[in-house]
Amino acid sequence: MNAISKQPEDEINEALAYHQGDVRATIAALLAEREFLLREIEYASLAMSYGFARGWKPGQQKFAR
Repeated sequence: MNAISKQPEDEINEALAYHQGDVRATIAALLAEREFLLREIEYASLAMSYGFARGWKPGQQKFAR
C-alpha cells in the first residue's frame, strides 16, 4: 500500500504501533517532527527568491504553534 492510498486511520494505527501504543510518545514524536518541518520551511523561505515562488512565501499563520 502506498502513502496516497492510506486512510488516516491506517496512519494513526501505524504511528501508535511504532511507539508500542504509547500515545504520549507518539504525540511527542509528531510534535518534534512538526518543529523540524517548520524550521525547514523557514530555511527554504530564506533561500528561495521572491520571483522563484511567484510571490508566495510561507506564513506562520498557516502553521500556528
